[in-house]
Amino acid sequence: MITIQHHETERNGVFEAWMQATEEGACTEPVQVGEMTYARPTPERMIINHTRVFEGFEGKGIARQMVLAAVDFARTNSRRIIPVCSYAQAVLTRTDEYKDILA
Repeated sequence: MITIQHHETERNGVFEAWMQATEEGACTEPVQVGEMTYARPTPERMIINHTRVFEGFEGKGIARQMVLAAVDFARTNSRRIIPVCSYAQAVLTRTDEYKDILA
């Protein structure tokens, strides 16, 4: 299972993807498997500038989960997203469902 954590400062933020690793049937400490960073040029805007899934964890929908976490955060906090990152831009502009949060 993937857990998304969010950290924010006055000027930027990051969504981190974490996964509980297993080793021979036993759970180990969670490991970070991806991150999506953004800048905050104004209190109402988020510029998603980078999305990255760490090597070995690609193809599991992790990047999409981080983008969708950003969408939920933007809607909850009355923010608009400017997707500079090519992945975030592709996800957010391909469907009308996200037009309400695009700047």
